Amino acid sequence: MAKKYSNSLDDFNMASVVSGDEATNTSKKEVAKTKKEKTVKVDNSVKITNSERATTGAARGCKPGYTRHTYVLPQQMIDQIKAVSQFFCCSEVSAAEQLIQKGLDDIRKKHGKKALTLQKTQSLFD
Repeated sequence: MAKKYSNSLDDFNMASVVSGDEATNTSKKEVAKTKKEKTVKVDNSVKITNSERATTGAARGCKPGYTRHTYVLPQQMIDQIKAVSQFFCCSEVSAAEQLIQKGLDDIRKKHGKKALTLQKTQSLFD
């Protein structure tokens, strides 16, 4: 059975702090209270069939609902993500995920949900 790792700093919304949307001074008690009160948002575009980790394919070893995907980015951007993750004492994966999510949220606010939904393409031979 795979070990489950949890990092309390993964729940820290570093992207909001960087963008100035959220105050940075919260005590551990306040964080614990807000964790209990928060509701869980479910993204319907990601289908989770069960709560176990995938054992085959690109998602092997990833948390449920996650998969692997590779992007080629400029070295400067990678260095900045590393610096942000080091500054906020969180994993690079968590930092990258939060920064990307912040960008996607900004796109949704500006252009609507359709900008983040894969569009069906027409075939040339229909």
